[in-house]
Amino acid sequence: MFCFCFNNSVDSAQKTKEQAAIKHPIPQLPAQHKQTDSAKKTKEQQIRYLPAVDEQTEVIRELRDLPPVHYLFKIQNFSHLLNAKRQSFQSSDFVVAGYTWRLRLSHYPKGNKNLMNEKQYLSLYLRLLESSSLPKDKEIDVFFQLFVYNQVQDNYLTVQGRVRRFRGIKSECGFDELLPLDIFKDESNGYLIKDRCVFGAEIFVLDFRNIRRGESVSVVKELGDNSFTWNIQNFEKMKEVHYKSEVFAIGGHKWSLKIYPNGDPGKS
Repeated sequence: MFCFCFNNSVDSAQKTKEQAAIKHPIPQLPAQHKQTDSAKKTKEQQIRYLPAVDEQTEVIRELRDLPPVHYLFKIQNFSHLLNAKRQSFQSSDFVVAGYTWRLRLSHYPKGNKNLMNEKQYLSLYLRLLESSSLPKDKEIDVFFQLFVYNQVQDNYLTVQGRVRRFRGIKSECGFDELLPLDIFKDESNGYLIKDRCVFGAEIFVLDFRNIRRGESVSVVKELGDNSFTWNIQNFEKMKEVHYKSEVFAIGGHKWSLKIYPNGDPGKS
């Protein structure tokens, strides 16, 4: 006697991975500026002069080894920017997610006259160039991170905040207090070496109104009996090409089993 059992169970898992290609090469630094692993500062030592999380402004600062995936902005002769009468400097245009952006670098109190803090900071902003041409009811929700490359430690200071909304009258968002200017200018901190520095950006445009993927799951306390047993007598005497079991119901669907005692002739 042969016994066939059928089980209907579903266990699915889906994993997605996105990998962005870096269009701009990571700057190669002279060997004399790099330290050995034993001489490198800990992450806590590198950002000891800044709060990791600013609850008032919702700004988060952290360090990471990977460069930004969307844009690198390298500046040479940075001191010329500080000495010039102009209070800010902008990068070239770059495209991310179908929109054109720029980075704007500044320092205040000269760079931002609305701020009352007299201590000078390096400021970095992300600007959307097409905002004036957007329809009046068009808004773009964006999560972005801005970066400063540490040429000594070979890692990146990463600064991020909450999701920002860009629209016609609000074309620029960023961080007024990215880094204290004296900390940035001190070569021992690694951000400005031989008057050169590197900034970067990662930009993710969010569309909350067009969510097409989702799933609804109902969990039961006990699973039903999702099995069927087909008892076959005298299997060796079966002469037909194939045999079918009776129809049975599992999971709201009807099923049946088919057996070929001598194999499926159509598969040979």
